[in-house]
Amino acid sequence: MRPFRLLCVCTANRCRSPMAEVLAAQLLSARGIDADVVSAGVLESGVPATLHAVRTMRRRDLDLSAHRSHQLDADTVAAADLILTMERRHLTTIADLDVRAIERSFPLRELAELAPMVGARHDGVPVQEWIRRASATRPHGSVLTANTQLDVADPMGGTSRAYRKTADEIEGLLTTVTSYLFPIP
Repeated sequence: MRPFRLLCVCTANRCRSPMAEVLAAQLLSARGIDADVVSAGVLESGVPATLHAVRTMRRRDLDLSAHRSHQLDADTVAAADLILTMERRHLTTIADLDVRAIERSFPLRELAELAPMVGARHDGVPVQEWIRRASATRPHGSVLTANTQLDVADPMGGTSRAYRKTADEIEGLLTTVTSYLFPIP
C-alpha cells in the first residue's frame, strides 16, 4: 500500500506551508501513518525558508534549515491525495493546474471546520472517500469565492511572535484534521 500523500500550499512556500509540512509530518508519524508530506507555493522556486520560520520550527525540534521553496505545478497537484492551502485564493491556482483536484483541496481552516461534520473516518472507509465526503459538505459555490475568513494569516515580514502564533494555529488545525482523518482506535 502506498503512503498517504499530503500537499501543503501557501504563497511563497517560505513560512506557512513549510511549517505545515513539518508539523503535519510529525503529527502523521505520531499516529503511525505512512505519509509523504510536501509543500509548495505559487511563487518561484529555490528560496530558503524565512529565518523566523526556521527558528520557530527549531523551537519545536523540527528542522527547516535545508528547505527551499518549490513552485506549485501540475505534477505535484496530481500526486497529492489531499491538498491543504493556507488561503482560499490558492485554490484558484490549483484549479488552473488541475480542476479535478479541487475536490481534494481545502483551505486548512475550512477542512478543520468540516471534519467534525463529516465525523471520524472508520476502518474500511478509504481516505479518498472521507475527503470526498468533506468536499460534498461544503456549501455549493463556496470553493472559489473570494472569502478570506478561513485564511491562515501570513507572518512574512512579521515578528517572531507572529510566526509562533501562526505555527500554533497551523498545528491546532492540523491536529483537528488528522484526528478525524486518521483517528486512533
